[in-house]
Amino acid sequence: MADVSTSYLGMKLKNPLIAGSSPLTATLDGLKRCEDAGVSAVVLKSIFEEQIEMESESAVDESDSYLAHADAYGFMKGASIERQFDAYLTLLEDAKKTLDIPVIASINCRQNGSWIEYAKRFVACGADAIELNHYVVAADIETEGHTIEKEYFSLVKNARKQLDLPISLKMGSSFSSLANMLRRFDELSINGVVLFNRFYSPDIDIDNLKLIPAQMISSKDEYAQSLRWTALMSEEVRYDICAATGIHSGSTVIKQLLAGAKAVQLCSVLLKQGLKSVKTMEKELSDWMDKHEYSSISDFNGKLAQERMEDPSKWERVQYMKSILEAQKG
Repeated sequence: MADVSTSYLGMKLKNPLIAGSSPLTATLDGLKRCEDAGVSAVVLKSIFEEQIEMESESAVDESDSYLAHADAYGFMKGASIERQFDAYLTLLEDAKKTLDIPVIASINCRQNGSWIEYAKRFVACGADAIELNHYVVAADIETEGHTIEKEYFSLVKNARKQLDLPISLKMGSSFSSLANMLRRFDELSINGVVLFNRFYSPDIDIDNLKLIPAQMISSKDEYAQSLRWTALMSEEVRYDICAATGIHSGSTVIKQLLAGAKAVQLCSVLLKQGLKSVKTMEKELSDWMDKHEYSSISDFNGKLAQERMEDPSKWERVQYMKSILEAQKG
């Protein structure tokens, strides 16, 4: 029987299927259900630095009758932030005590925020690794692209300097030179990158003329971008690549491993198809490996990465017309 174990961020995983940040990983019960379903690691539901501070401001506003003293504002705000963050730390500690699989803490951070202090407390509570989420909507027409890039480099450099455990960055793809960005992260000694994050997007309700959230659940066809960039970069960098978005089947997992990913993150598929999908995907992977006589993932991991292809340019070509003609024939 095939050995489907892998290594990610220096952690030995029983399979490449990781439960990504989602409502399923926001409670201890949900985390236990993920482990029982067969995932090899869990990423705790991301804690948002901005949300903590916004909610603490709200708590202060609701207590305005107690804020006559000059020191009261700072005390109330600080106490509210601590309560919210303590709840997250309690979840992390309980998860570490209860689960037998690695627990990755996740924080959505700002460049100059308090996230580094939060992350240090993740370390103290026993997190096996930390996943950083950072997203900047480059909507200011005065802000040049290199300014945004420097912000990312500063964040990773600061994290690497102050945190002594594996660090991954879950990021988007909207950069003028993504390949250069990914190579420079390697120079900063990051341990892993997750390709790609699925960010909140607004939509318009045309009946009520107001903004609403766009669909946040991915479809089974949305893996193409992460597949391409995993294949383009997996042999160019030393860190591990974890593929995300559109991972809905065992065949997609296999494709990402062939491209060079060390693991994949599951989210939408778990919410749409249920946790039973984990065993289904693992079996599809194992059966495929047996069929092709691969005894371990290392036998084929990265086999179709760009650097190993006879014609590496195939990962770069945009064959629009060919695709249209083939679709018309079908």
